[in-house]
Amino acid sequence: MRPLKVLIADDHESFRRILLAFLNAHRNVEVVGMAVDGIDAITLTDQLHPDIVLMDIHMPRQNGIEATKEIKSRWPSVKVFMLSMDPGECYRLNAQMIADGLIAKTSMKNALTTMLTREHQLHLNSVAA
Repeated sequence: MRPLKVLIADDHESFRRILLAFLNAHRNVEVVGMAVDGIDAITLTDQLHPDIVLMDIHMPRQNGIEATKEIKSRWPSVKVFMLSMDPGECYRLNAQMIADGLIAKTSMKNALTTMLTREHQLHLNSVAA
């Protein structure tokens, strides 16, 4: 069974490295790329075909919201989870239903672990069907 392919999209290098280290600790996850802005996230999604994109909301050139809209319109099977430092922003954006989920960076470890476990199980079920 192949691991979940994840693309990280965040403009802060230190956060990308922390997230990469966290994800690399999960044996069912393969980080296939890292984007520094929304335009880069769209390009890498086209090239790398990730299962999941972890997308920061606030990035230069093109923000995560606009990039998510583009990714979801072009590749509807790609799951996009928005990341934000502000939990309140996550709740406001949830009403718009842009992404497949919203994760506050302040509670990221537990939320990501839960999401990855759920997505891996869904992935296993879809392959078995």
